[in-house]
Amino acid sequence: MKIRVYILNWNGGEDLKNCIASLKSNKYKKLSITVIDNCSSDNSPSNLPDDISVIPLGENYGFSNGYNIGIKKSIKNEDEYIILLNYDTIVNSDFIDSIIENIKKQNSQKYIYGVKILYHSNQNIIWYAGGEVKLNKGIIRHVGIRAKKEKYINNYDTDYITGCCMIMHKDIFLKLNGFDDRFFMYNEDVDFCLRANSLGIKSKFLSKPEILHKVSASLGGNYSLKKIFMKIKSAFQLYNKYYSFHIAIIFMIMYFIKTILMINKNNT
Repeated sequence: MKIRVYILNWNGGEDLKNCIASLKSNKYKKLSITVIDNCSSDNSPSNLPDDISVIPLGENYGFSNGYNIGIKKSIKNEDEYIILLNYDTIVNSDFIDSIIENIKKQNSQKYIYGVKILYHSNQNIIWYAGGEVKLNKGIIRHVGIRAKKEKYINNYDTDYITGCCMIMHKDIFLKLNGFDDRFFMYNEDVDFCLRANSLGIKSKFLSKPEILHKVSASLGGNYSLKKIFMKIKSAFQLYNKYYSFHIAIIFMIMYFIKTILMINKNNT
């Protein structure tokens, strides 16, 4: 099974190099790594190992269009599965083998897979163990966030897979024509999985492998004002895509209130 990992980079610095080093600790022979660079200013794509492909983009296209352009430029016929991975993640040496084992057990190409993601700063705490979406209730959230890592030990279907680590057969990405590039950052993964589900392609959470994530490294931290603004903006885009403008406003306000309450709860 030929696997290509795509890492979307923007000024990733040492985080990018550490992510690649962790991937290269996997000895799976049919693994390729491609870095899509969103016009970084820190020279982070330079001095990478010779076997790493780099797709330089002329401007910062954001998450959706960055991946869309980079993948469509570089995907190979022999590639079977693709993994979209944040540059601020660290994987274990059994990452690829564990994914392949799960895919073979599932015996179906009609799944988008995600893995258990832990906070890099507190490796006993979960950041992602599945996604819950109830648009008409203003709910878009991670399952299991801030729970102990010993929880969520089974694989199960979920509403969406986070773009932090998204695994699928390449034909799924091509069939959906990639992400909706109207989303610059955030909720493009939710929209992608909603569209996939409408075609009978489900999302599945895998309890193994586990990876580490430096949450929102490119935006200055977990609760930076920039991150909060971009999440609210993209949430409105998502609601407005699936509902009329006036209904979208109501749901977005519900989402905004839930987001502020969550931030307040986690800061007390």
